[in-house]
Amino acid sequence: MATNINNLKLIKKSISNIDIFVLSHELNAVLEDGFIQNIYEVPSKEGKILLIKCRSKDGKKNIIIDPKRRINFTEFTYPVPPFPSQFITSLRKYMKGRRIERVYQYKLDRILIFQLKSSEGKPWKFIVEFFGGGNYILVDGDDMTYMAKSYKKMRDRAILAKKPYLYPPSRGVDLWDINDDLFIDHLKESTGELVRIIARSFNVGGAFSEEICKRANIDKKSEVTNLSNDQMCLIYNTTKNMIESLQKSKFSPRLILNKENIPVGFEPIEMQLYSNFDSKKLESFNQVVDEFFSRFDSDEIFDGEVKESQGKLSKNEKILKKQLEKIDESKKIRERSITQGHLIYQYIPQIDTLINTIMTQKREKKRSWKEITNILKMGKEKQIPECLIFDKIFEKEVAVQIKLEENLFKLDLKKSAIDNAQIIYDRAKKAKKKIIGAKKASIDTKKKIERQKEVHEDVEARKAILLKRPKMKWYEKFRWFISSDNFLIVGGRDASSNEAIVKKHMSKNDLFFHTDVRGASVCIIKNDDNLNIPEQTIKETANFASCYSSAWKQGWGNADIFYVHPEQISKSPKSGEYLKKGSFIVNGTKNFLTKPFLEIGIGVKLISANDQNEEEADSTNENSSLNEEGEEKQFYPMVLAGPISALKLQTNNFVRIKPSKSGLKTSKLAKKILGKFIFKARPSEKKWVRLTSIDDLIRIIPTGSAEIAQK
Repeated sequence: MATNINNLKLIKKSISNIDIFVLSHELNAVLEDGFIQNIYEVPSKEGKILLIKCRSKDGKKNIIIDPKRRINFTEFTYPVPPFPSQFITSLRKYMKGRRIERVYQYKLDRILIFQLKSSEGKPWKFIVEFFGGGNYILVDGDDMTYMAKSYKKMRDRAILAKKPYLYPPSRGVDLWDINDDLFIDHLKESTGELVRIIARSFNVGGAFSEEICKRANIDKKSEVTNLSNDQMCLIYNTTKNMIESLQKSKFSPRLILNKENIPVGFEPIEMQLYSNFDSKKLESFNQVVDEFFSRFDSDEIFDGEVKESQGKLSKNEKILKKQLEKIDESKKIRERSITQGHLIYQYIPQIDTLINTIMTQKREKKRSWKEITNILKMGKEKQIPECLIFDKIFEKEVAVQIKLEENLFKLDLKKSAIDNAQIIYDRAKKAKKKIIGAKKASIDTKKKIERQKEVHEDVEARKAILLKRPKMKWYEKFRWFISSDNFLIVGGRDASSNEAIVKKHMSKNDLFFHTDVRGASVCIIKNDDNLNIPEQTIKETANFASCYSSAWKQGWGNADIFYVHPEQISKSPKSGEYLKKGSFIVNGTKNFLTKPFLEIGIGVKLISANDQNEEEADSTNENSSLNEEGEEKQFYPMVLAGPISALKLQTNNFVRIKPSKSGLKTSKLAKKILGKFIFKARPSEKKWVRLTSIDDLIRIIPTGSAEIAQK
């Protein structure tokens, strides 16, 4: 479940140097002699999160690295951009395909090193620095900086291209090689609080230092100079025991939980320091770190599209507000102008007389504006009609302000009353046009807002989250389906997997299927319980095997298919003949079946991602969206393929596809199928169905052009 890191009171926000020691130990145990398959950059604000895909003795492994916070194997599916940055392109050039000789920590510092075998000379190093904002440095066999994410000059060293890579000066004494005399002498030479001295002098970090004090039962704030020799010996022995425990790999990795059962910290060992907290123990420290940080990554990685959508919505809402304000303003101008125009027509004689009086005094008698104003005020006192409507003169504008029935407005002294009225009526007409234009624009803006609201709701609804891929069962490395009669059918993906299925997984009671064409998937019906295999399962397997053959790529409508028993399969060719990898000798009679029509179903099934079991999503139960801890259940969209008769028993969200030379290529077809899945999903399922992996779809669709078939 995604959690905002800023909304939690965390006791730990990044890995410590002790954590790096444990993580390096676990990483090396798996990755030693493995290979780097590829490197990706996970979208993030600073562009520093890397995803490294590796092949190890334990199978494929993904490593997530955020040099500001953590490194660990991850079981979550992280997004990667369609095109690599220049930095990633360069890293791939020099790291992709390289063997990993070992993974280790430099001393006890916050530095982790991937030592990579070089085709010539000394090994190269990929160095991750977990301090100063984090950095990645690729160092060649001569310890020269070949490339780095950030080049910089510092007080005690510099990271520059084609210059020697220098490790930062280590802080404190190296605890791995320390003895009691050196440790105690160092304490005796120090002054200050015990916990600070241990953390600073021996480079173990604040939490580990506090744990030492806790286990030694000595107040962490004790002044070092006040400690007795016995107390110093106790502190040394406590520290030594903790270090030896780590060196002997006596780990007890756990998440530290708050009262709401939400992880707020993590440690590689059980800490007395957090005895008041609950904890959740996991098998490895990598799993602990992975689960802890994945809770925060969803918001940080996927919030960008939501914020962009919200920004567009807010912008249109501001535009609408201004348009509505403009309509109100124009309405007021129009109403005021019409009122003024009507009043002028009611007082034309007085207005014309006032205008003529003012302009005669100005032009003919050459009086100043001040003199004219005084004359009019005197006329007002004498109750002269044209003077009664006078208010004041605007000299620069050559205008007069009059007051008619408590309404004040300006008139042009160079124009007659009727001309002034016409100007005011024209103003009303312009205001009306503006009202009409603004209303039309506001209608368009309202439509944009409604559309943007729908888009925003859609963006929020499909906001991706990090999902943990359920642990793969052995057969999921191959093509597979469950038949209508609940038999497992397993098929090869290529020559190597065809070979593996026959050598490692085919038993004496199984059935072996193959199309009578080159380039086909070997399929077996698993029958470990030696049951009678029903005709329906045989037909479904024949259909499945035919679809994953070259017949599909050729666009055929059907294909010859046969099955035999395991004892009829041999890898021993005749003398002088050579048998290609993934090919077999079939002895005896082949049981040919009616040519199956080439059509296969592709579907998606939601399984629980919280409990890693096959519990299906239930949209009919309001409480089904929460687990026992009150957290939102997560469902992983598993992509399935199989004959329609078998697939529809697994899921109701599927499409039929058939080969077609004029059909869509696999990648375009996968996107179209995903659109169908989302459209067919129930409202409560859409959020999860949208997370279906396009790569998984591409991987499961038979090779060759195809089209979605109508029922």
